[in-house]
Amino acid sequence: MEPRKASVALLYNGKNATAQVSPYLASFTYTDVSSGSSDTINVELNDRDRKWIGPWLPQTGDRLKPTIRTQNWDADNIKTSFLCGAFCVDDFSFKGNPIRMSLDGVAIPATSSFKSTKRTQTYEKTNLKEIGQKVAERAGIALFYEAKEMTIEKVEQNDQDDCSFYNSLVTKYGFAMKIFNGKIVVFDEATYEQKPTIATLTEEDFDPNWSWNTSIAGTYTGVKYEYTNSKKNKTFTVEAGDGDRILTCNEAAENLTEATAIALAALNSANKGTTTLNLTLKGKWYIFATACVLIVGLGKLSGKYYVDKAIHTLGGDSGYKTALKLRKVEKRITDVKTQSSTVAERSKNKKKKSSSKNSESASSGTPTKGDTYELKTTKKGYYTAAEAAAGQVKPGNPSGVRRPGTYYVFNTSQGMLNLTTAKSVPGSWINPN
Repeated sequence: MEPRKASVALLYNGKNATAQVSPYLASFTYTDVSSGSSDTINVELNDRDRKWIGPWLPQTGDRLKPTIRTQNWDADNIKTSFLCGAFCVDDFSFKGNPIRMSLDGVAIPATSSFKSTKRTQTYEKTNLKEIGQKVAERAGIALFYEAKEMTIEKVEQNDQDDCSFYNSLVTKYGFAMKIFNGKIVVFDEATYEQKPTIATLTEEDFDPNWSWNTSIAGTYTGVKYEYTNSKKNKTFTVEAGDGDRILTCNEAAENLTEATAIALAALNSANKGTTTLNLTLKGKWYIFATACVLIVGLGKLSGKYYVDKAIHTLGGDSGYKTALKLRKVEKRITDVKTQSSTVAERSKNKKKKSSSKNSESASSGTPTKGDTYELKTTKKGYYTAAEAAAGQVKPGNPSGVRRPGTYYVFNTSQGMLNLTTAKSVPGSWINPN
């Protein structure tokens, strides 16, 4: 067999810079994520000729398009190329001696307001795709929408950047979003989980120190959703699944269709990632995030897995390696019982009386949206209710603390509370227990 070769070709601001970069390249890493954040690259360069601190000094916002190339990798006389996407330089640094540059790129337009400008805006009588098109236009990129149509009567963007707002909206209805090659991509992970596997892997393919884990912590066997829309004088009820681990949810909805989507999204999102497998193997350029692989030969650990993240690294003694973060494809809960009923005037009055001031030790019941809430101890604040329930912050999401005092309850979900000091603006999520 001919020697295996792996290399990186690079377009820099639209020009072929492969010949200039290759002699100095120490390592290249491409991180491909399935959803929730942007793809990234990292380029490590040895600046032995001091060109990168001189005439070749990069600028933030520079555009890069790297391609992973292989030759004789899996078979003789076979050449392959894999475009990683389009990236903007968002950070670079130097250290010495000898001088070495580390350059990071992210798959978003660094010069746009996509992740920096906070805005307040109301969207009415629209749908999820149309909102995405407006967000994409403001960012100067395209929208690739591959999910069900979701009609939205009204939604508010409250002092949020477009990226955070649209990602949370997409997730709310059970879909996923990522930035890839100059596009906002919206898709249904449930559909992708049912696609055929693109590779079969055995333990012989793995490097040492792979890891597998399963846990029921933070997972549920069903969901019970109930929300009263006072403006429409309607109560929406959704139930799915059964058993003794039932997720409670009452996020605001304008109609029963929306309520059903919210309830199922909350349930299946909480259950996602029950079983995980992390491994590293010889470089596999064709294994990408959002694809599925089949694991065989590992007894009851075997099965179909979804690629949450693929990290491709070239350089150093290892040559070309691919690290995979996988989650086992689990059966999603989709069968539901739904009901939309008119709220009796007596029930409305009863609810109004019960919406008095609550505290952590109040005996009047669980606080509801619009109540005031007395926080008596310092609590960690989270970006989402799911994070508060799990007690873990997802990478890239902000966190903080809520100190003792009186707050408004902006929203409730999964038994968690969103506490705010400004009644019309969302705050951070806490676990009141």
